[in-house]
Amino acid sequence: MRTLLLLIPLVSLLMACSDGHDQPTAAQEPAFLAYDNPPDVRGGDCEHAVDTHAPLIVSGFAFNHDNTRNVDSIIDSTNVHRLALNYRFAPANANEKRGAPAVTAQAIYATSGKTLYALNRLSGCQYWSYTTPEQGASFRSASILLVPATDDGPATVYAADFNGYVYALHAGSGELLWQRNVTTVPFYHFVTGGMQYHAGKLFVPVSSKEVLATLFVPGPCCRSHGMLVALDARSGESLWEYHTTGEATVSVVPDQRIGPNGATVWSTPALDPERNAIYIGTGQNYTEPLTDTSDAIISLDMDSGAVNWIFQARGDDAWNGNCSNPDSLKCADPAGYDFDFGAPPILVDDGATLIAGDKGGVVYSIAAANGELNWSTRVSIGSTLGGIHWGMAVDERRGYVAATDFSIDKASGGIADLIEGARPGIYALNLATGALEWEIHPSHVFEGLTSPSLYSAALTVSNDLLFAGSLDGVARAFHTADGAELWSLDTAVEFIDINGVPGNGGTIDSVGVVVAGDGLLINSGYSTFQGVDGRYQRGPGNALYVLTLAP
Repeated sequence: MRTLLLLIPLVSLLMACSDGHDQPTAAQEPAFLAYDNPPDVRGGDCEHAVDTHAPLIVSGFAFNHDNTRNVDSIIDSTNVHRLALNYRFAPANANEKRGAPAVTAQAIYATSGKTLYALNRLSGCQYWSYTTPEQGASFRSASILLVPATDDGPATVYAADFNGYVYALHAGSGELLWQRNVTTVPFYHFVTGGMQYHAGKLFVPVSSKEVLATLFVPGPCCRSHGMLVALDARSGESLWEYHTTGEATVSVVPDQRIGPNGATVWSTPALDPERNAIYIGTGQNYTEPLTDTSDAIISLDMDSGAVNWIFQARGDDAWNGNCSNPDSLKCADPAGYDFDFGAPPILVDDGATLIAGDKGGVVYSIAAANGELNWSTRVSIGSTLGGIHWGMAVDERRGYVAATDFSIDKASGGIADLIEGARPGIYALNLATGALEWEIHPSHVFEGLTSPSLYSAALTVSNDLLFAGSLDGVARAFHTADGAELWSLDTAVEFIDINGVPGNGGTIDSVGVVVAGDGLLINSGYSTFQGVDGRYQRGPGNALYVLTLAP
C-alpha cells in the first residue's frame, strides 16, 4: 500500500518553486513514494519487520556530507498549508527530546533519554528499542546516523551518548554490533555533535563537559580538550585521532589553572571527498595558554587527521563556567566570551566555499582550499547561548542564519534573558557577498507582553521554504525569497500520544525541524539552561511530532 501522498494531485508535483528549486516531476518520483509500505497497526508493537532496504529519506544532524541542512522533499510554498498531524510519540519519564531522527520510507529512528526507538513512519508502531548499558548514558543532541547496507555489512544505525560511547546497531533488529568509548579523559569527554560516514570510516566529534563541570569538581581547570576520532565503521576500531591541543601540562596558576585545553568539537563535521578533507568547528580555550585551534574552522586530511589549514575567527577567547564568578582563579585573565563555533560548518554548492557562524553573531565565508577569509558579516551581538547557536541552512543563493543574543549565568543557573542591545531574528545573506537580503523578527505574546521569538535551534531549507522552531515551542515555515510566514504549529501543548501515554511539548531547540519527504518531524521539549516555561522558553517536554501532507 502506498502512502496517502500518492493521492496528491500531480499538478503540485510539477510546479517549480519561485526560488530556483524544481519540484519532483512524475518522471522524478521520489523513491519513498513508490515504496510499497505494508499497512501496520497504529501504535503498540508492529506486526511487520523492519525492511532495511527501504529507501533512505534523511539521516544525520545536517542531512548530508556538506552540512547544508537543505533536504529534498515534495513540500513547498504551494502545499505547506496541507501539513497535518499524523501522530505524536511521547515516551514516559522523559523531559527532553534531543537528537535528529533518521528516516526511511518505512521507519523512523529516534532517541529519548537512554533509549533509541525504531518506529513505523506512517503508523507509529514500534519495531524495536535499544537502551544504553549501565556504563552508558543518555543519547545527546548528536544525530542518529543511518548508513544503508553495503557489500561487507548490514544497514547500521550509529548513535553516541553523554559518557562518550559510540554504538553501532543493526537497523533491522536493534542488535548491538559494537560499542566503543572514544574518550581520553574519563568523565569529562562526551559526544554531542553529529557523526559523519564516508568510505567505511565513521567520524566522531568529541567535546567536553569540563567547561561547566569545573564549577563543581575539585582541582584546577582544565585537563580536557576537543578531538575528532575516525573509526572503522564495521568494527569500531580506532583509525586515527586528531587532538585540538596538546596535553594539559602548563601550570598557569598553581592548583587553579592548567592548560592547554578546550577547543572542543561541538558540531557535525563537513566532508569534502574531492579534497579528501574534513572540516570541523571548535570552541574556545577554557583557560590559558591560548592556542590557534580555538574558535576555529580546521581542515583535516580524511585519511590521517593531519592538519591542512586552520582559520581562527578570534584568538582571545578563554572561558569556562568559573568566569561567571567574580575573582575566580579558575577563570582566565582576562576572561573570554564563550563565542565558539557550535553550529556545523557548511560546504556550499560551489564546492569551494565554507560558511560558518559563531556564537559571537558573525558569519564567515572561507575558501575551502586554503582557509582564507572571503568575507564576514555580523548579524547580532553574540552571547553564551548564541548569537548563532545550533545551525544555519543554505540554498544555491542564500545562507539562512538564526541569532538569539540570549544568555544565562551558567554558574548560578540564573534567569536566562536577552543581552543588552540584542538583535534576535532570522537573517538571509547572499552567499557570494555576505550582503543582507532580508531579515525578520517574529514575536509572540506571553502574559500580555509582546516578546521576541528566539530561534536557537538549527534551521532547515527545503525547496522554497525555510523551517524554524522557536524556544516558545512554535514551528514555522517562511518563504525563502522574502521571509514571509506561510505556516505555523504550536507544539507546546498537552496531549495523549499514539500509545495512550500522556505527553507535552515545550521548547524547540537543538535539531529543530526535520523535513522527511512528505512530512516533518519535530522534537518538542528542552530542559537545559533554565528551560522553564516563561517569557522566552516553554521548557521541558517529551514529544516527537510526526506530520504529513494531507490530500
